[in-house]
Amino acid sequence: MSSTSHSHRRPRRLLAAICAAALLAGAAACGTSAQAGDDATMRVAYLSTANYLTTVRDEPFLDETMGSTNVDFTGPYNPTDAYAAVLSGNADATSTGTGSFIKFLAQGQPWTAFAIEYYNGDSQGIVAAPGSGVESLDDLAGKKVAIIKRGGTGDYVLHKALEGSNVGVDDVDVVEMSPSNFQAAFTSGQIDALSSFDQNLAAAMATPGAKLLVNGKDYDNHNVSIHIVSRDFATKHPEAVKAMYRALVKESEATAKRPAIITDAYRQFGASDEVADQVSHFDVPKILPIDADGRAMLEAQAKEYVDFGFIDEMPDIKAATMDCGA
Repeated sequence: MSSTSHSHRRPRRLLAAICAAALLAGAAACGTSAQAGDDATMRVAYLSTANYLTTVRDEPFLDETMGSTNVDFTGPYNPTDAYAAVLSGNADATSTGTGSFIKFLAQGQPWTAFAIEYYNGDSQGIVAAPGSGVESLDDLAGKKVAIIKRGGTGDYVLHKALEGSNVGVDDVDVVEMSPSNFQAAFTSGQIDALSSFDQNLAAAMATPGAKLLVNGKDYDNHNVSIHIVSRDFATKHPEAVKAMYRALVKESEATAKRPAIITDAYRQFGASDEVADQVSHFDVPKILPIDADGRAMLEAQAKEYVDFGFIDEMPDIKAATMDCGA
């Protein structure tokens, strides 16, 4: 778990109607906004990033939207610890990228995704470091490009971006690195470029002398954010999952009207004014259901993951998703 923890509990109320049928094998419909949550507690391991499962925790509409479902928020977590908390039974829900979700399924992990947080890809990209001499993707041959880990978002961005260049991934010196070391390496000449996302990308872009080479708008990007629960929780408490989906939709609508919800969250997590300002120029995400179109996007990315060698075979996306817009 992360070094700090914040718990937020919602009061429990009785259901006014009988809950819908439990999930069957395959994708489960998530009902309408008129349905209430069930008499359960959803434990959310929220991340130190401004996705909607993080920012919704203090919204005044959350209690009413969740109905009789309690929500306990703990965090902020780093992603690895958040996933471990759910898999160990100490939490029920968290967030990740669609690429990571696909890898989890390929590894046989028991997750169910219930909401896509879609954006146009401008918060993912490759930035050349000051003084690197890199002016275009073609200049990356023989250069050091930092990513967090192989098969992660940064690696996906690198593979997708280089498809449209004269350079192959094998021509690049890919360096795996902790995000906590990104900025020091980026500004000291240890690396020539950074392939990353969100606040890490924003920090690189805000560095004097840095140059954005490409972002997700420049290629056919399928990698966005996704909200997930343990398969056990989804099976036992589908109404609670439906209620949280509706809460995320409301948070998406609220943020469309007041995008500062995102930058305020990043500042709370320690982002500088320069980084927050850069984040403010990124596309404001929208919550979408994992319907036929959503599954098609996930399946397209899963095929890319096979093609890139990130996974051996495509997982069963339909069996691991819920359509909360049905």
